[in-house]
Amino acid sequence: MATGPAVTLKRLWRQNRWLTIAFALTLTLALVFIIRAGVFLVYWQQHQDEPIEGWMTVRYVARSYRVDPKLVHDAIGLPQTGPDRRPLIRIANDQRQSLDALTDRIIEAIRLDRAIRGVPDAGLNAARPPLPRASAPSDPQP
Repeated sequence: MATGPAVTLKRLWRQNRWLTIAFALTLTLALVFIIRAGVFLVYWQQHQDEPIEGWMTVRYVARSYRVDPKLVHDAIGLPQTGPDRRPLIRIANDQRQSLDALTDRIIEAIRLDRAIRGVPDAGLNAARPPLPRASAPSDPQP
């Protein structure tokens, strides 16, 4: 009688079809979650202390700087209504202030939190790369 993985799988398939299907689905699901966790880990390792930009949300900034989202939420003066999914630029516009002022308040709150926790803030930088400005068309001389 032949032995080996192929024979074992054939026998399992013939005798316990539903159990074999359930096992294969479980393995597939576990593999998906392992890959997802790995991608998540690599992404956030590469995006630590990213310069704050207008497209970011409160939660994204909190994850990047490894602080509680409530800290960022409180730093920009949002009411306690739950998670805010708006980008920072829209929050700044709604509060009638500049994105730089909002960013400065977030950075100061993070610095204070890190000082309290004893975490060095060597990588803490609020500076964003300058955006290219479109030059105004010059008036042609007659």
